[in-house]
Amino acid sequence: MEEPIEIRAHHLACIPRFYRGGYDEDFAENMKKVCQYIRKNPNAKIKVIIAKLDVLCEECPHKYQNKCVQSEKIGKWVESQDKKVAKYLGIKLNSIHTARNIFNLSMEKINNTTIRSVCEDCIFLENCIKVGINNAFRKDINKN
Repeated sequence: MEEPIEIRAHHLACIPRFYRGGYDEDFAENMKKVCQYIRKNPNAKIKVIIAKLDVLCEECPHKYQNKCVQSEKIGKWVESQDKKVAKYLGIKLNSIHTARNIFNLSMEKINNTTIRSVCEDCIFLENCIKVGINNAFRKDINKN
């Protein structure tokens, strides 16, 4: 049995809106690979985690020696975003879902009407509102 992919709860809001960009080129390329994998494998298992590094953090410029080295204030904010998104989606820490189910839930609940309150203060918020949900992502994860 394949191990679940660990994804931080706040990234559940990010992945369906990803087109390109991010902190830097390496981060964006990794994000693209993760999104492509999910699109091709909608039945992949996703484990929702909070307050630890996930597959998207692998190429983050704020990662050093397998730890997030952003300021303590930012680190606490990101952890609070994880908890906020998990609560908003009604999911529990360490719960396991298919990619299809968890991202359909995310796209249903975190839309352009609700995203401002869910993702307030995120540096990518305005871009996420501008681009909206990636329709190719939505289509691919819902293929039979």
